Amino acid sequence: MTQTLKSCLRPLLPKTLRPHRILAGPLRGRRIVTSWHDYPGAISGRTERALLDWFSRNVRSGETWLDVGAHYGYTAIALSSLVGPRGRVFAFEPMLATAGCLARTRWLNRLPQLTIVPVALGSPTDSSELCKLPPVRGMVDVTAPAGEWSETILVVRLDWLWPRISGDCQRIDGIKIDVQGMELQTLRGMCDLLRTSAPHLVIEFHRGVDRGTCLDLIAAQGYAPRGTPIDATEPEGEPLYLDDRSYAFPPARRSCGS
Repeated sequence: MTQTLKSCLRPLLPKTLRPHRILAGPLRGRRIVTSWHDYPGAISGRTERALLDWFSRNVRSGETWLDVGAHYGYTAIALSSLVGPRGRVFAFEPMLATAGCLARTRWLNRLPQLTIVPVALGSPTDSSELCKLPPVRGMVDVTAPAGEWSETILVVRLDWLWPRISGDCQRIDGIKIDVQGMELQTLRGMCDLLRTSAPHLVIEFHRGVDRGTCLDLIAAQGYAPRGTPIDATEPEGEPLYLDDRSYAFPPARRSCGS
């Protein structure tokens, strides 16, 4: 379906936020609280197929993963299933209404290993700051044009926050980032943890984000400066770092005992 057709059909779809059973795909039968208007791909089970396949090959039982920009929790469900009851998933979603839906999704699917953290990750000068951003289909989006309404969200540096919420084990095995244009700020706020924990890193890039600066920053933390496309349909060769596509950056090394 083309983007033009999607944009024409979306206003006609129901906007009521309620529990839905996922109809197909790897998460078939799981429940998610969203609407047909906001996230039809999650309800139909036709979204993020390549990313979920990558998760199935790289996420292990008992690990700790961060879902940064969790939205209504589609990828958080997948990660929680893979890490199992001995693992942990921290889902960061700054829109409070959406985080509330995610909390219901957690309960409906009986996922005690999932923790919802209702903040955005960035790089404020202090430990945290408030920011106003336009909302789009249950998420705040830096790339969206400013409208009549904005959401006030709390932005926190992960390097400051993680020691305060991680409990006895501060190890991080993987981080998935999908933050609608805040990729660079998010990465800047977690540099210490990237160096010390060396987690798997998956980033979805969006319009207007300087790829070169992001890649240089990732490389400076000990990662290879070249990501691997998650979507196998991307042509072979140098990654294109396309908008709305995810790329995996494996750690160059793991620190012992982190």
